[in-house]
Amino acid sequence: MEAPPLTPSYSPTSLLIRHKNPSSVTTFSRSPNVKNRTNFSIHASSSADSVVTLLDYGAGNVRSVRNAIKFLGFEIKDVQTPEDILNASRLVFPGVGAFAPAMEVLSKTGMGEALCSYIEKDRPFLGICLGLQLLFESSEENGPIKGLGLIPGTVGRFDSSNGFRVPHIGWNALQIAKESEILDDVGNHHVYFVHSYRAMPSDDNKEWISSTCDYGDKFIASIKRGNVHAVQFHPEKSGGKFYLRYRSLSLFDVGLSILRRFLYPKSNVAKKTGEGKASKLAKRVIVMETPF
Repeated sequence: MEAPPLTPSYSPTSLLIRHKNPSSVTTFSRSPNVKNRTNFSIHASSSADSVVTLLDYGAGNVRSVRNAIKFLGFEIKDVQTPEDILNASRLVFPGVGAFAPAMEVLSKTGMGEALCSYIEKDRPFLGICLGLQLLFESSEENGPIKGLGLIPGTVGRFDSSNGFRVPHIGWNALQIAKESEILDDVGNHHVYFVHSYRAMPSDDNKEWISSTCDYGDKFIASIKRGNVHAVQFHPEKSGGKFYLRYRSLSLFDVGLSILRRFLYPKSNVAKKTGEGKASKLAKRVIVMETPF
């Protein structure tokens, strides 16, 4: 499905630009003229192509992922049976919680076997956080615990002895290892992580790795093989930010861009999405909450 024309959308429609003086607030009744921005809502065509299958096994709150997908104009079909996985046109697995309980649910329900079959057939897949870790052979979390075994390697805990806090929570840049269409707009932008365990690069899994990140040591931030993608960070929480440049305002939502490029793999929109230029404003502190 090709992406329809982009329609800028803000919620609320007015933007609050707060000066360093908290008592001074400027309200714009309409959006600044930011060209080629990726913070937008779009309406998918009313067909099977507009449906995203979501693998939510009930271990935690995935509301932010749901809201982001709906914001991009898609309907959500929740997985109820293994057949729902096998019949999905695109599958998002926003894994939350711990490795062992997640594998237990996947094994008991037969969804783990269906998920392996789906991925091995190179069907469109996006795993998020634990949804990436479960693809590996095993994890040290309350373990060792066997994973799905699709990617060589063991998921281990960050080493806190080097002074880095665990869990790893915050914004970090990615080091791109190979071309991945969902990362086309990332550039120097930061993405949001929250995790205590990570998979490490090795000669056995290097062909899967699309990006890495440094936090005490180098770990796998994302993987790609064919139509199969997974990320350790949270794209649904990696956006909704204004970037201030010298006397100008730019808006770029890297998280929505990542989700959009997965959901619209054959988009007729330009390969790269620039931040564009904006109407000139004095330097101010921007206050904006992500809608997710």
